Amino acid sequence: MKKILLYSISLIVLFAGCENETSPMDTDLFPSKVYIVGARDQIVEREIELGNMIDTIAVSVAVSGSRPLNKDVTVTIKENIDEIDLYNQRNVSGEDVQYQKLDESIYSYPLQQLTIKAGEVYNTFPIHIKPESLQCDSLYMIPIRLNTISDYELSDNDTTVLVRLHLVNKYSGLYYVEGILKNTTNVTDSVMYKMTRNLVATDNGSTVRMYHYNNETKDYRSTHTFKITINSDNTLSYSTWDKFEIFDGGGVYYPDVEVYDFWYEYNNNGTRWRAEGFLYKERKTSAEQEELDDWLDEHK
Repeated sequence: MKKILLYSISLIVLFAGCENETSPMDTDLFPSKVYIVGARDQIVEREIELGNMIDTIAVSVAVSGSRPLNKDVTVTIKENIDEIDLYNQRNVSGEDVQYQKLDESIYSYPLQQLTIKAGEVYNTFPIHIKPESLQCDSLYMIPIRLNTISDYELSDNDTTVLVRLHLVNKYSGLYYVEGILKNTTNVTDSVMYKMTRNLVATDNGSTVRMYHYNNETKDYRSTHTFKITINSDNTLSYSTWDKFEIFDGGGVYYPDVEVYDFWYEYNNNGTRWRAEGFLYKERKTSAEQEELDDWLDEHK
């Protein structure tokens, strides 16, 4: 009887201890800290749509911790241009184009401060940018640093980030080209070729720059690049970028398959040559590639 009574008392004490013990889910296993998402990699990449009068990008600010926030946190940011200079010194050759901060007339912050609501883990800081004056061969960054927070702690390291900007439009990107170069004065003189081409957004939302045949390096930029404009009816118009002499051109852009059916005639060391072919984006699956191949066969 005494053993039964002693056992019962022990169970009561044990259960009472369990009830008083705090659950690990009710405590912070590590301190909550405010940080910029992606700052650990130093750079975050953002695309600017050249066809927009004002485009909006965003930087995410988050709070680490083992539990959701139990109160709002207000965050402000500031800029530190020295971060761009430091990045150039460490990562960019003195002979290459240097990264530069956007002119303050081009962009703005619609929010003076950002609030991460209780129960949330992050929010986004928007940045409005007017891209029309940006140049496709310039390199732009926005250096952002966390400035003040209303609660918790700043992260030890992830408080500064460089936002690297890339100009794009709906016609730009990496394409494959399958084409032929023909001597217009000698029909037996021709070259078949297949290669990648990076079409760079420039001027507006409907124009891209393309390298003709040669390697896509700055050494050939002035002498071997031209612009393609996709007109409102999807026909193609051409103009030179600098010194590449282009006589005429035409073709059609097919938006449903993202394919350029192009042709243009140009000066090749005093002889008029003609380039024609297709530009198309890489397909993600073999089935999509087969569908594209069938389309190309039908339109050749």
